[in-house]
Amino acid sequence: MLKTTQTLRFNYEFSRIYKRGKFSTGRHLAVHAFKRGPNLKHNLTRIPQDLLRVGFTNSHGRKTAVARNRAKRLLRAAFAKYEPDVLLGYDIIFLMKSGEILPTYQEVEKEMGRHLSNLGLLKSGELL
Repeated sequence: MLKTTQTLRFNYEFSRIYKRGKFSTGRHLAVHAFKRGPNLKHNLTRIPQDLLRVGFTNSHGRKTAVARNRAKRLLRAAFAKYEPDVLLGYDIIFLMKSGEILPTYQEVEKEMGRHLSNLGLLKSGELL
């Protein structure tokens, strides 16, 4: 990941995004995004506006750790393509939906780009 990207780690950060953010859902994944204000704090320190914070998660349908970790790796790999073009100052969660089989990398990458574009999170506003 770039130096301007950090990982979301705490439950209250995920909860804030789910409750106050906007979202886009599709066949294989959902994207939740929250635009941080200038006064948002973490452990009494302000979070810089020139920072992108990202979290990757699964729905509860994946039973084995192998399947859950594979789904998260797919999400991280697909996000690596779009990372330089995502606007800073957002907290974003990528949620892989459960299903019989995991989607291919190409399907995840295409759907992720569509969601990022729909939410207005890409600098160019278009798919790559």
